Amino acid sequence: MKIAAVGDIHAPLFLQPFRDSLGDVLSSETDLTAFLLAGDIVDGGRFDQLDEIADIMKEIDVPIYGCYGNNEYKEYEQLVSKKLPNVKFLDDSMVEAAAGDKVYAVIGSRGVLEEPTFWQRKRWPNIAEVYKARAAKLAEMAADCTADLKILLIHYPPTLKVVEGENPRFLKQMGTSKLEPLIGMFDIVITAHVHKGKEMVSVKGVPVVNVSMPLRGRITIIDLEEKRGLERFF
Repeated sequence: MKIAAVGDIHAPLFLQPFRDSLGDVLSSETDLTAFLLAGDIVDGGRFDQLDEIADIMKEIDVPIYGCYGNNEYKEYEQLVSKKLPNVKFLDDSMVEAAAGDKVYAVIGSRGVLEEPTFWQRKRWPNIAEVYKARAAKLAEMAADCTADLKILLIHYPPTLKVVEGENPRFLKQMGTSKLEPLIGMFDIVITAHVHKGKEMVSVKGVPVVNVSMPLRGRITIIDLEEKRGLERFF
């Protein structure tokens, strides 16, 4: 099973690299099972970019699963999903699908910050409680999932190991270490949000892959066949 994944397109900022990389992927990868979008599809509420994103992505002929990022503002989620009708957005929810004789599950979420930002605290005074409830729901879904392959698609990194390389003052406002126990319940974690961090780390033997377009400069292709953990990348 092979998947393509990308986050932080921040259209229009990284729209052209995304377009170019998608062309390469579609011409070279003929056996993809799914395409994952790890949030921040547009930049700073630039929802006028969604029509162009939809046009670029219309050639993708495998299921597309996405999670919202912090730039897909909560009050505009319905607009985002309407403009990108071929993307199934997972908002603290799960989807299961077949890949050959196996069943894979994708659990998607914006994720959790260890320390909510000033902007978040000002806008949502109960944000700490929201994050606590979200973490509990993700753990419950993961525990109940019986799929052969479990994928966590989450915008904010669920480990601060991925964030290393960013400004040390703000690491806890870019991800969290509190979800590290959750990582061990999955076969792989796909995340983004961090533009200057690590491309990949291992937590409890599970690869946590940062597919941020600014960091990688391309769509990331991941082979999930058989082997668990870092071995599948070698």
